[in-house]
Amino acid sequence: MQFDSNQIQRIIEFFEQENQGWHYHSRSLIQYYEEGRIKKPCSCGFNYFFIRSDGSLYLCPLVDKQIGNVPEVPVQDLYYSRTASKVRQRVGREPQCKSSTEPGLERYSLPFEGFTYLGSRLRMGKKAFLQMHEHLGLEKYIRK
Repeated sequence: MQFDSNQIQRIIEFFEQENQGWHYHSRSLIQYYEEGRIKKPCSCGFNYFFIRSDGSLYLCPLVDKQIGNVPEVPVQDLYYSRTASKVRQRVGREPQCKSSTEPGLERYSLPFEGFTYLGSRLRMGKKAFLQMHEHLGLEKYIRK
């Protein structure tokens, strides 16, 4: 489905509202709808991975590239495998990366992308940054 320009403008206006709890994500979505490409940090495969109920290990929930199966191969061997390395080299280059509006990936990535997180603090100001920080549940990474 394609949104028309009127629908896109209404989406942008919604995310421009001041009552949005997650301003970083709102700005990412506005940028996506204005430019057609998402620009945000991602550390999939470096700082997190996913194991599905059948034991399949994926570095990203959006990129359908199975690394292996945990009941068959130890997770450490899968995580450091050549297959995982190849997927990591493609982070940010997959078609899904360019249009990913998955907010959970920001939650994982921001604290680990130190300069990006620091830049957010500088751009947003202390109050807005701390509101976002608490909204994301990141107290365990950086204390006030």
